Amino acid sequence: MQNYLQEIETITSKAGETVPLQRKAFEGGFSFKQLPFDKQLAIWSYIWTNTKVYRAEMFCLYFLEKHIKNKDEMLAAWPTIKLWQDKINRWETSDGISKIYAQLVEYDAALILPTYKKWNTSTNPWHRRQSIVGLLYYSAHRKHYLPFQVLIDLVALLISDHAYYVEKGVGWTLREIGNIYPKEQEGFLFENATKICAYGYSAGTEKWDKKKREKLKQIRKAARGLNRKNSI
Repeated sequence: MQNYLQEIETITSKAGETVPLQRKAFEGGFSFKQLPFDKQLAIWSYIWTNTKVYRAEMFCLYFLEKHIKNKDEMLAAWPTIKLWQDKINRWETSDGISKIYAQLVEYDAALILPTYKKWNTSTNPWHRRQSIVGLLYYSAHRKHYLPFQVLIDLVALLISDHAYYVEKGVGWTLREIGNIYPKEQEGFLFENATKICAYGYSAGTEKWDKKKREKLKQIRKAARGLNRKNSI
């Protein structure tokens, strides 16, 4: 396994920094690429766990992307790849694995959602972010959607979260929910206008018309004024 790790880190060091060059290097193949999926997964999981090289981590995600359309393989991989979340500490890898996880949610929500519910209340902000961004990733990528209430129940617990990347995740997810459940999303935002974090508000309403955005903005502004008055 250590030899495989060295192999990948050697390849990534020669591949350049741009994403196209990295993907080209990945497609060039490795000494173990002919092994069955489960054997390759074990190698990539070892690399993910032990590498300190960002580009090598991305190669691990490219491997999962390559197999993302194989439902049986990906669901069988879940017990392994859900542990990869524990290493996430930057938005690039967080979003990269959100793409994978969201597809698994579409394949078998009952399998994935219990883990999301645990992450949703974690002290680790990257777990909290994943519990919502990993629901849809981009709604345009989804063929089937979870019910609105299932989606919003996880978002609702984080609407006042002030960890920067969680706040960004709230906005992202509210925007994507709005793409598929616009009326329900609008009602949620007005109901929680005074609670929602700043980026959740701005991203969640970015596709609204100006008049509707202004109405919600005024509700938030009035609440801030009342809070300042009460604090004096």
